[in-house]
Amino acid sequence: MRTLILTIALLLAAPIHAEVPAEAASRLLRDALARDHGPGMMAAVARGSCLVWSDAAGHADLEQQVPLTTDTRMRIGSVSKTLTAALALRLVQDGQMDPDADIRDYVPAFPDKGHPITPGQLAAHVSGIRHYDFTNLMEANNVRYYERLEDALVVFAGDDLLATPGESFEYSSFGYNLLGVAAANAAGMSFGEALAARVTMPLGLEDTLIDHPLMLIPSRTRFYTVVDGGGAINTIWRDSSDYYPSGGILSTAEDLVKFARAVFAGDFLDAERRQLAQTRAETNDGAEVAYSFGWEVRAVNGQRRYEHGGETNGAYARVIYLPEHDLAVAGITNYNFWGETLGEAAFFEFIVDTLPELLAGAECARP
Repeated sequence: MRTLILTIALLLAAPIHAEVPAEAASRLLRDALARDHGPGMMAAVARGSCLVWSDAAGHADLEQQVPLTTDTRMRIGSVSKTLTAALALRLVQDGQMDPDADIRDYVPAFPDKGHPITPGQLAAHVSGIRHYDFTNLMEANNVRYYERLEDALVVFAGDDLLATPGESFEYSSFGYNLLGVAAANAAGMSFGEALAARVTMPLGLEDTLIDHPLMLIPSRTRFYTVVDGGGAINTIWRDSSDYYPSGGILSTAEDLVKFARAVFAGDFLDAERRQLAQTRAETNDGAEVAYSFGWEVRAVNGQRRYEHGGETNGAYARVIYLPEHDLAVAGITNYNFWGETLGEAAFFEFIVDTLPELLAGAECARP
């Protein structure tokens, strides 16, 4: 009897287990995946130079039941634009590209539009070049393999501008494809080679590379679309060779948080070039747009954020950097949605709202 009483007393005195932030983050990641009925999701958070948390859930291949891991290479959609902008900024820093020059200095075959278009205008979406026509299934879902990225410019190069360069903000993946060709030509190599030589290799981004449709790429996930009713199907085929710079790069959440911090707090860029990434661009009449040289610039609850989202066939992605906390957050899925009734992906709520608040003060997991 005395032993029973002592045991009860010890149990009552023992502290109740409190869920630590990292455990909560992993649980909420799986909850978001379940709410989306998605195959796989990964996310990571870094503060300063250390990784606070990283996890992955679900499957990289549903048919073969291959688990998704933090090293699985995922499509990042338009988050690719931040990497293309970083490549261009490094070339500007090294004297190989002028952000205010005529883009035809780097891509002579691009037609004269009557007004010079500059790399800086392309990077901030104020060039006047149009975006994809998503009512044109073949344009938005390229199935042709382009051995040379420059050859893919033919899809839009002959079209009229939507506005005079610098006049208004017009989001344009085509503009970023042109910027990527210009950067590659300025570097004297292909876009994939230039990205590796000037960005990913110097920063140690071992899992970030172009989504080449013909290459065998280890740990590349399969890609899915979640349809109305919650079922996953293999996503519509898309050849990425036409849009590596604007949407055709593979990465991981861990690589993306490392990359974001390198752009805004590391020594990858000097102060002048970092300022271009941090500062909202302006139109010709001096009006600010909510976009810098490669990044969305926002204020949330009075705090500045640099961020970018992405969606493409079989993928959602988001990367965020909060300078006041030196906090980088990133997440990627290997699915997107099809249909109007599914609503906003739970993934975005988890990455944009939950993780920054949950892990802002968490301890480092590893340097």
